[in-house]
Amino acid sequence: MNLPGLPRRMRWQLTLLLSGVLMCALAVLGALTLNRQVATARADIENQANALLRNLAVASANPTLLGSLDELDDLLRRSVEFPGVLDLQIVDAQGRSLSHVRRAPDGGVQGVIDPPQRRLALPTGPTPPIAEQRSGGRVTMVGFRPIVGGRPLGWVRGEFATDELDQIRTRILWSVLVSAGLAVGVGSSLLYLVLRRPMRALEHARRFAVALDRSEGRSLELLPAPVEIEDLQRALGHASERLHAQRQELATTIQQLRIHQAALEERNELLDAIFTLSPDGFVSFDAAHCVNYVSRAFLALSGLAEAELAGLHESAFFDLLRRASLAPAAFPDPTALDLPAPAGGAGPVRRHLVEMAAPARRVLEIGLRRSRIASVSQVLYVRDVTHESAVDRMKSEFLSTAAHELRTPMASIYGFAELLLHRDYEPAARRELVQTIHRQSELVVYIVNELLDLARIESRRGQDLVYERLLLDDLVGEAVAAYKTPAGRAPPRVEHDGNTAAVKADRKKMLQVALNILSNAYKYSNAGEVLMAARRRCEGGRDWAGIAVRDHGIGMTPEQSRRVGERFYRADASGNVPGTGLGMSIVKELVELQGGKVELQSEPGVGTTVTLWLPLAAA
Repeated sequence: MNLPGLPRRMRWQLTLLLSGVLMCALAVLGALTLNRQVATARADIENQANALLRNLAVASANPTLLGSLDELDDLLRRSVEFPGVLDLQIVDAQGRSLSHVRRAPDGGVQGVIDPPQRRLALPTGPTPPIAEQRSGGRVTMVGFRPIVGGRPLGWVRGEFATDELDQIRTRILWSVLVSAGLAVGVGSSLLYLVLRRPMRALEHARRFAVALDRSEGRSLELLPAPVEIEDLQRALGHASERLHAQRQELATTIQQLRIHQAALEERNELLDAIFTLSPDGFVSFDAAHCVNYVSRAFLALSGLAEAELAGLHESAFFDLLRRASLAPAAFPDPTALDLPAPAGGAGPVRRHLVEMAAPARRVLEIGLRRSRIASVSQVLYVRDVTHESAVDRMKSEFLSTAAHELRTPMASIYGFAELLLHRDYEPAARRELVQTIHRQSELVVYIVNELLDLARIESRRGQDLVYERLLLDDLVGEAVAAYKTPAGRAPPRVEHDGNTAAVKADRKKMLQVALNILSNAYKYSNAGEVLMAARRRCEGGRDWAGIAVRDHGIGMTPEQSRRVGERFYRADASGNVPGTGLGMSIVKELVELQGGKVELQSEPGVGTTVTLWLPLAAA
């Protein structure tokens, strides 16, 4: 349907709607008519078939009883010529065929000879109804009637055509299609006549709306249309001009917002990168004082999980942090954590330190800064000061121990010097006092030299090492030759096994640590030999070479062995063995600076073996 006064889309919609309604109505009417006529035609075919079968059953009773097959054939040939009859057959009570004729495709009659062994499937009821059956894509109707002559003699079977039903269906289908076409054409014409004027006005409005959409805010001439449509066009034109102006303002605003958003996203990415890379932890709270951001560094430092912190209120957050600390009672009050503003006074800021229990014992410095931003109320700052606290503690312990070690010889020097100043002694006594002062002065110099050695090692960190290729057997021999064996003791026994292991190390430093180990072996063993030898082994996929020194002295417990290398630590706390407790610290520092390690094996009352391992040098 083509209605020039209607919008294009509405033309098709109305056409489809009208066509659909008419088609549905005609389809329902056609279906009802088809069912009624088909039912009538089927009833006529069934009645004719029942009458024919009934007459055949009566007429064939006497020939069947007498066995006159020719008479039965003649009876069936005359009957098969009736209209619609396709096949007629008479069988005995066991289903064996007595006579069988069929209408040929050319309309003639032909007899059918059935095999004697074939038995026809007989119905069970006395007068079964006529039923449809499909054979070779064709639908036919089949009926049975019994032959009775005082007793059941057989059955008459007939097959009838249903071509008339198909013809009825075809006629009704064509009638429905022709009626639908006429109805659609007439209905479309009537619809056009009724809706032409209002739809033409609607089409004008549509065209004006399309032009208005492309006008970009320009004023448009009104299209000729009814007064109502012209008023609508005028109102839409004014609205379009205002909307265009507002859209331009909105586009400018959106562009500015995009610029600000891009700058904000860039700043957020920068802050995220800073927070991610920073070792310090940060926690921000929203306007309701609930957690809205937690940095990864804070989670690693505190040992808390992000899931249990998200959305947590300030009070619950600090309670959770307090319980995770090592000393909850000493946890500072949140109100005391406020840090001064950047432009605040220049006075000192109090540090708040918290020691955490998990995942590792850490000392954290925490502070809280209030925010002036509406979306963020405050930010918690956390810094790991574990190393600083450990260094401060080690410095304090070091200074205390060094002062204690220096106080003893200095007290002797001061006391004996004061005696020499205020009293007169015999030359022999004076000489003894001076010798005591000299010995104590040597001890002070020894302690100071070892302290200076440790300070030099820490400050230079191996920069003054001079590496060269050393054969350990040569180094062992050089150390034994340079060591001054105490009076009354046998020199170290050197064990030679043909080992030609070589390392890359500083000769003077390795000689220093070897002499230190030898000195400790003699000091902590009153008797027994001291063995010194070069060793070699493979560990961790690397080849190692080392110098081992073994004594038969007092030995150490496992707890004492673990503390060897700590500054001023001495396994012998009785004071009978002279020393400062710095020698093994220097040995450990020098060996580790050269890529090696110190291995100690000891057993109380049995002795100690110290091995200085260094990586084997390449050939």
